[in-house]
Amino acid sequence: MRATTGCTLAFAIFGTAPWPTSAFMGPSSPTRVTLTDARGTLLRFETPAKHAFSELPGQISPLRAAASDGGEEADGGWRFNPPFALAWVGFLAFAYARTVGEAPGASQEVLNQFLMDPIHPGVNEIFAVVFNLLGLAPVVLASLIMPSARGQKLPATPFLALSAAAGYTAVGPYMAFRQPAVDVAVKSDLGWFTANVLENKAFNWLVAGSAFSTLFVTGFAQAVLTDPGQAVHGYIDLLSDTAIASASSLDLVILSVTAASLVPEDLERRGMQDTGKANVIAASTLLLPVVGGAIYCALRPSLPEE
Repeated sequence: MRATTGCTLAFAIFGTAPWPTSAFMGPSSPTRVTLTDARGTLLRFETPAKHAFSELPGQISPLRAAASDGGEEADGGWRFNPPFALAWVGFLAFAYARTVGEAPGASQEVLNQFLMDPIHPGVNEIFAVVFNLLGLAPVVLASLIMPSARGQKLPATPFLALSAAAGYTAVGPYMAFRQPAVDVAVKSDLGWFTANVLENKAFNWLVAGSAFSTLFVTGFAQAVLTDPGQAVHGYIDLLSDTAIASASSLDLVILSVTAASLVPEDLERRGMQDTGKANVIAASTLLLPVVGGAIYCALRPSLPEE
């Protein structure tokens, strides 16, 4: 009896029930309440219509659950990126198939030559430049990923560090769950290494110069210019005979495409609103894998200090 009276009194005073009536009756109609104060002034109050799901505790409205314009989940949920995940699964399957199908010790023999002399291993010059560029690819990726690493569900540093040895095998899972972040960043919000090393133009040009010089010190440029047919034929033979050549070549392709896919987002974060121009710049980095990405990092606009 007392509970019923209390509910009735609340309804009479506020014009609404103390429980979400729309949960049972659907969207409620606007409620009007008319009161008179001590001086006889007529006061009118109106409560807007409410839907059941806006009343129930713990419910998330459809608008809040939708992704924001920047591509991030409004509620900070996990985001899954199928292209990066499929690339990771496909790469692992390809590498495994090539490993079990090659002659015993074929890849190890090539790897031993690189361990003895990474610059002049005595193998095909095209693969020599591919293998050396793989060592710089994680630095370019780090320069594109780390400015937006804060707030991601997974920490970027361990994946990027492991990618120096394992390539896309290591960084693929991070990219599969990474959320785009296009909000303008400032250096003061970045970690020390990102702000002072990866965003440092001197370091960016050092990486770009190292990548570009690889085309020459490995003998790649001379081999391609003097006898391109023999260089390409030897590279194809190495691809078919060894898993390390075919897997490393595919790894470089995937890492280069991954880096290029991050360029438009990176430019938007730095204030560029021209999507078409950003896409052209991203595509141009693929003309020289890793080298193009490194040059972009050296030429891109700097983030504001504050």
